Amino acid sequence: MDIDLATLAPLAGRWELRPESATYMGPQEHGFAPFGLAISGHGVRSGRIRATVVFPQQQSVGRVVFGHNAATGAYFSAGIGGYHFAYLLDEYIPGTGWHGLRTEGSENNLSTETPYKVEVQLRGQRVRLFVNSVRVLEGNIPHPLSDDQIGLFAWGDAPVQFSALAADIDKPDMFVVMQFGEPYDALYHDVIAPVAEAMDFAPYRADDVYRPGLVLQDIIQGLVESEVIVAEISPANPNVFYELGYAHALGKPTILLAERGRQLPFDIRGYRCIFYDNTIGGKAAVEENLKKHLANIKGA
Repeated sequence: MDIDLATLAPLAGRWELRPESATYMGPQEHGFAPFGLAISGHGVRSGRIRATVVFPQQQSVGRVVFGHNAATGAYFSAGIGGYHFAYLLDEYIPGTGWHGLRTEGSENNLSTETPYKVEVQLRGQRVRLFVNSVRVLEGNIPHPLSDDQIGLFAWGDAPVQFSALAADIDKPDMFVVMQFGEPYDALYHDVIAPVAEAMDFAPYRADDVYRPGLVLQDIIQGLVESEVIVAEISPANPNVFYELGYAHALGKPTILLAERGRQLPFDIRGYRCIFYDNTIGGKAAVEENLKKHLANIKGA
């Protein structure tokens, strides 16, 4: 999806906006911090954001913004330049400023009048940055996105030119943690997966991953890269509770499922849980409750 750059809303700095280009011209007036922020009406939580950046006069900063929250003013950015590095992933927190999360390369290798094709890939809390089709940086953001607005960020007194802003949206992943074997396999294949797909999520479990390596690494990757976690906690399975604790530490939206009549551990009794009966009627009830929970998460 190509984005009309003339529709961006400048929030900081002076901008010249045209349908095919957005140029940051410098700070909005003398005494203000020399940075520019322009936000699009489009949002991406899982997918790709692309833009081309050119520095006409001197080495500067041109990055893609994602996760902008209009209520708080917080956002993340990734792209070219900042903190004397060539490539950067950072977070802006109102009241405390910008915080570098991952940096690579030296800014001395950046050039003027050179088009840099920037692509930011988002998958859950995983961020990958490509410049001119080369993966230059990869890292995790410290918490799930609180909003999905995207935009452009620039820094400096010299102009920064952006063009070819585009976004592609993917289905968000839903990682399911549960004990393997019946009756839980049937619950996953007959209830959880169909409901998730109907709600436009991409569900999977660790046993759906077919590649060499440690299973624990696949599980951690699934937890980090998913937007929502579903945990079936009926049996006192230590692996499931380890994965649930990891999801809670990441701040992930988590949906708990348990058979009716099960006594939950003290540490998670305060969390909402979908209790279900292992019957035909119980299947319909858990489907409906799961849909409601996923709808609330999508609308958050």
